[in-house]
Amino acid sequence: MSQVLVLDIGSSSTRALLYDDRAQLIPGMVARRSFNFSVGPDGRSEEDAVEAVARVMEVLDELTTRADSAKLSVNVIGISAYASSLLCLDESGTPITPVYSYADTRFAQDARALRNELDEIAVLQRTGCRIRANYAPARIAWIKRTQPDVFRRARWFVSLSDYLCLHLFGTMRAGISVWSWSGLLDRGSKAWDVEWLNHLGVSIDQLPGIAASDEWIGPISPHYVERWPSLRNAVCLPALGDGAAANIGSSCVDDQKMAVTIGTTAAMRIVNTGLPEALPKALWGYRVDHARELIGGATTEGGSVFQWLQRTFKLPDVAKVEEDIARMPPDAHGLTILPLFAGERSPGYSEDSRATVHGLSLDTEPVHIARACLEAIAYRLCAIYDELQAVAQPGARLIASGGALLASPAWCQIIADVTGATLTVCNEPEATSRGIAMLVLERLGENTLRALADATHLDRVYSPDRDHDSIYRAAMKRQSALYELLV
Repeated sequence: MSQVLVLDIGSSSTRALLYDDRAQLIPGMVARRSFNFSVGPDGRSEEDAVEAVARVMEVLDELTTRADSAKLSVNVIGISAYASSLLCLDESGTPITPVYSYADTRFAQDARALRNELDEIAVLQRTGCRIRANYAPARIAWIKRTQPDVFRRARWFVSLSDYLCLHLFGTMRAGISVWSWSGLLDRGSKAWDVEWLNHLGVSIDQLPGIAASDEWIGPISPHYVERWPSLRNAVCLPALGDGAAANIGSSCVDDQKMAVTIGTTAAMRIVNTGLPEALPKALWGYRVDHARELIGGATTEGGSVFQWLQRTFKLPDVAKVEEDIARMPPDAHGLTILPLFAGERSPGYSEDSRATVHGLSLDTEPVHIARACLEAIAYRLCAIYDELQAVAQPGARLIASGGALLASPAWCQIIADVTGATLTVCNEPEATSRGIAMLVLERLGENTLRALADATHLDRVYSPDRDHDSIYRAAMKRQSALYELLV
């Protein structure tokens, strides 16, 4: 019976978890270390690579001690890492830059310059990614412009998961899922995009090799065997991006289910086994693996907006706010909001835009603004939902996950009403790491992804109220008109 060890390197914590052969978390087998990115007024959002690996070592020490005590022998390892990380290594494999995170905005100037030089929509169709600050081309261009010495010294441009694999296994074999988030992969050939590399002045041998679809990495480096005896014979699945893993772990494994996730930010995405003839301009196309593409869109706004509301308006406790919001009729506040507090990603990609509230009056109360913000975010997600219909099966189910969304039944109902789709709640507490375990077990041939998905803990169902459809469609038209006017 396979025990699957999952390393989940998220944006706020690093965790090691142990799953059984049914992709069920083994009780007590979780180790966690929290952290925060180093941020600054210049837009930086980064972490130290050596410290990141040290956290992984700590959670592995803790979890393998428990596994040894329980006489568990781990056969396989899966890794998930926050998407779109980048760092440079020198000839010896030593980091010469920090790990630049997806949230770092210092590269916006270089993204704009590259957009002036290249056809962004052609790049989107070729790579699945636009020319934006959160993708690797703009970051590499920024390093080349602002740190020419670092650019010359860089033997490798890698992701955080590549650097971790170098430590654990003594080799770097890039996961196609992780690197599909970079903007440097060709969607058709699933190889490095030569046009980008030539434009940036980077050679293919400065990037790790893309692992094959049936490849395993490992075994573990000999000097770790004594430290972690339960991992002696373990091999590793090439690393996956956290968004792809979360989709799989919430049971959205094909085009019959669409995932909507709201945590700090929000996303809506679907797994597809073919390449659309043309990727809708509002969306991106990443990969789960060589066979499956993850198509979707993401917004900068999500639970972060509700946190802003609580902080700014000193709202009462969450339960009272939820009760008040649920009682309000749809769009009864008279407000039109563009909730672009941190700029726009999907669907319009206006990175420099900011939030706007229109329609305030003397009787507007904080709870009205709160309800209007939740509706406004739902409208933004509905724009992505409408685009995804081109690649989804007719009647695809909408599966909800993410702490911010699951904490608000009122928000779940709003999204069901706005999209006109039945919304089913996924109650898996560890969807990302579970998704990794599911993909590992599928690769081992011990279970099908569909069978594992069918065992997902799905809970509440929210059916759309058809009486609200015309109200919300009119509200979305107002938001669209305000967007056209200001953005």
